[in-house]
Amino acid sequence: MSDTPSTSHQRSRSAVALTSLLVVFAIAVLINILVGAFGWRFDLTEYKTYTLSEGTKNILQELETPVTIRYYVTDDNKVMGPSERARARRVEDLLRELSRAAPTRELELVNEAGEFEEQKVRMLKVEKLNPEPNTDAEDAALLDGLQAGVSGETNYELFFGLAIECIDSKETIPFIPGRPETTLEYDLIRAISNVHGGKNKKIGIMTSLSVSGGFSGNFQAPPQTAWMFYEQLSRDYEIEFLPVSAKEVAEDITTLIVLHPHDISVEGQFAIDQYLLKGGNVLAFVDPNFFYARALAQGQPQMPGMPPQGGPNPTSNLAELFRAWGVNYDSTRVLADLDFGSEIIRRGNFSPTFLTLDRSALGSGDDPGLNDSMTRMLNHLNMLTPGAFEVNAPEGIEVDHLLLSSENNQLVGSFDADPTQEGGGDRIRENFEAHGTPRALVTRLSGNFPTAFPDGDPAAPPADETTSEEDEEDAKESKAEPVPEALKESIAPGRVVLIADTDFIYDANVVRRNQIPGLGIVIPELLNENLVLVQNAVEQLSGDPDLINVRSRASIRRPFTRQSEWYREAEQKYADALASFGAQREEVASRLGVILSQTPDNLDEALLSPEVQAEMKTLQEQEAEFRKKERDLQKEVTREFRRKLATYKFGNTLLMPVLIIAFGIGLAIFHRAKVAAR
Repeated sequence: MSDTPSTSHQRSRSAVALTSLLVVFAIAVLINILVGAFGWRFDLTEYKTYTLSEGTKNILQELETPVTIRYYVTDDNKVMGPSERARARRVEDLLRELSRAAPTRELELVNEAGEFEEQKVRMLKVEKLNPEPNTDAEDAALLDGLQAGVSGETNYELFFGLAIECIDSKETIPFIPGRPETTLEYDLIRAISNVHGGKNKKIGIMTSLSVSGGFSGNFQAPPQTAWMFYEQLSRDYEIEFLPVSAKEVAEDITTLIVLHPHDISVEGQFAIDQYLLKGGNVLAFVDPNFFYARALAQGQPQMPGMPPQGGPNPTSNLAELFRAWGVNYDSTRVLADLDFGSEIIRRGNFSPTFLTLDRSALGSGDDPGLNDSMTRMLNHLNMLTPGAFEVNAPEGIEVDHLLLSSENNQLVGSFDADPTQEGGGDRIRENFEAHGTPRALVTRLSGNFPTAFPDGDPAAPPADETTSEEDEEDAKESKAEPVPEALKESIAPGRVVLIADTDFIYDANVVRRNQIPGLGIVIPELLNENLVLVQNAVEQLSGDPDLINVRSRASIRRPFTRQSEWYREAEQKYADALASFGAQREEVASRLGVILSQTPDNLDEALLSPEVQAEMKTLQEQEAEFRKKERDLQKEVTREFRRKLATYKFGNTLLMPVLIIAFGIGLAIFHRAKVAAR
């Protein structure tokens, strides 16, 4: 029995469909092979995370001398685990992109005959080396300062690092950590910039804090670790320290960092004033309550029964300068913010003075924070018991508020601001009166500044002070150069960036130091983007915007802000009941105090009397009951939060498969209806 025309037609269509499917599959495989072979990638991420930044391309285009990158990786499947091999491939892809983006220039080089001739040379050369044991590649790795680490998946020793060299300048990344690709891009381009151009800028740090580490002042304590912000800046700049009593700031300092000037003298402020009037750049950290000041007192000799000795005063100010600049800053009050407050230690322990700031803190619309290169890419910052600025600047000074609190803020006393003080956060919330408008946490002033010292150098003797004949003779005999007259007005525009928190760059708040197994290498893991902002500020003030562009991309992260919002919503739902139980508990404790205050002089006999014992027992039972109800209500808050979180996770997991299935069913129905219509 032969096939009917209808059956033959169906088989023909099935064969065509099968052939088409095989062709599509073959094309997909071929495209995948070609893309893998040539390292092509399509970047569909919001911030173009896997595309070289404009800053990187600009720095590469400025290369005039060839730079060589030696990439050391133990390329052995037995030594490296699957995820490590995938990371090694991503690093190789990045190096290939950097090399392609570098220019090719004609240079005069010596040929094999010993004669000079012009040759085309790519300004960035990448060499991949496999440092197997007892090979020249292993010797080269050791000479470049690399060390063998231990694979986290196979426990074999391996090399996985980079050496960047230009003529006689070299930098090394001893071991490439498992960090985002944009972070490695920044590390590489920073190293390329350094070995090519060198440290040609000087940063001044005016502080009495031991930010560079070293001897702690106590022979029984270990040496102090340098602050991470200092380590990062010292890689790119020459650093010069100035005492807070300095009478002058050298003109070759491109940016002056004033860090927690709790003990600054008037002479020190005069030195800053004169430096700024000459067109200087200042980055200042002040704080009404430096939370980690107590940590800096550890390791110092202490007196029993006394507060911690040896640490800095937690309060700092630049009163004379702020007055001239029109900056209103209360060094006795801390900013509390109910919208940006954080849960610390455990969920439910809320501190309105430990701030976790997301992109909404940059402002909205055309606000500078969202558009300035220093801050526009930031998503996650932390401040501990910060202050706030309100600026009414004199004519000639432009003000840009780069980081703002929410409208739901209030200035509070330092005691309640400290989350380690019992009940401080509760007292802030109970008596909270929202300011209604955001306050500035980071602000920038730029322009022609007025002097804060119209009468000149405060250390100079008064003009009408008479001098003795001996002093005049000594002055005539002295061949010292005359002291230049103090500036009374700006001779060049200056810039000042103010940050109302010193904890902003203290290590405990910004970094976790991770030890690489088998190596004496510490890999820093940044906890937030605080140091990114600081480095961006220094780069901007020192006049190099390209590294800002690369570093800001390296800092991109997407915090789960909705989770915090859900918890606050759940907490608000039971806020009245919690407040009621809290008030009843306080009332019980108050009644107990009244009873004891009304007892006769012989307190022991009063406490043992049956009436007082019965009343105390009743009150204690009531207080225990209120505490239990409060705990149960707090558990309900947590359950409400978890219900919302579970609903979101379930919907997020289920929604896409359901949509795909629905689309497939709809497409099949449409196709069947179209075929049936024929």
